[in-house]
Amino acid sequence: MGKKITRKNLKNGVFAFIDLLGFSDRVKRIKTDEDLRKLDDEVVFVQRAFEHKSSDDFVRKSQKIVGKRVLAFSDCVVISVPLHSDLTKLQGTFDVLMSELTSFAIAQGDCVQRGIFLRGGVDLGYWFHRNDTLISPAMVNAYGLEHEACVPMIAISPALCKYLSKHPDRSYYSKDIDPFSKVFKLYRKLPNGQTHWLINYLRICLESVDPVIVGDDRERYLSADADGRDRIRTELWQSACYEWALSHGRIIAEARAKATAASVRLKYEWLANYHNAEVKRFFGKRAKPLLIEEI
Repeated sequence: MGKKITRKNLKNGVFAFIDLLGFSDRVKRIKTDEDLRKLDDEVVFVQRAFEHKSSDDFVRKSQKIVGKRVLAFSDCVVISVPLHSDLTKLQGTFDVLMSELTSFAIAQGDCVQRGIFLRGGVDLGYWFHRNDTLISPAMVNAYGLEHEACVPMIAISPALCKYLSKHPDRSYYSKDIDPFSKVFKLYRKLPNGQTHWLINYLRICLESVDPVIVGDDRERYLSADADGRDRIRTELWQSACYEWALSHGRIIAEARAKATAASVRLKYEWLANYHNAEVKRFFGKRAKPLLIEEI
């Protein structure tokens, strides 16, 4: 007879399954200690990007108030965020879930900048978690969605899309700052012919770039008046965004050039087109040097 199921163990909310692409093939190709060390470093980086067992006290406290749990299994990370927590009592479920999904996007962007490509699925449903036992239809759906997504992106399920798009708290935002339209985008005719809502990580990452003011720029910033500081910070932000996008495009192009299988190359070509479309939207006339050519 199993133990009694309690509310502490049974939750309902957002469940994500994130996977490191090409992991199995790379494991098979390991020949040296260096190959193993490099792959291990990448797995650890992904886990840290998604805040698995964070050593940061602020992160741990934030996870507790949100009720967020992050588990890691080899190259996979699973994340659960309940609909009901101490924070949702104050901010409501819409803002809390959108913030968490935005954090997925930033984590994905950080990984790509290290040459680590991810694919994932996110669903809305329940999970039962006690000790080493995890039973969840939402996890099963998220896992299936990760495979269906096909390209190096994180897909969200129709159920989650409907919940967030119809959420009453979304009406508090004007059209120009609607977080749903910024975070998610519907992509048709993926390489496998399917259509999915994907997290638009590139747009989120570019808008979230935080410039570091050092050296001569710091001296110039400290000696300027309020208007001058605003102008300097804007210039440095634009420059940081430019460098971020330049690096992002270069890494995708390198991955596509190294791909030997046509099916893998096709996915990087899709990602290159995604990069180009978002870079054009963000930079406008300044986008041309940042585009991935010969797609």
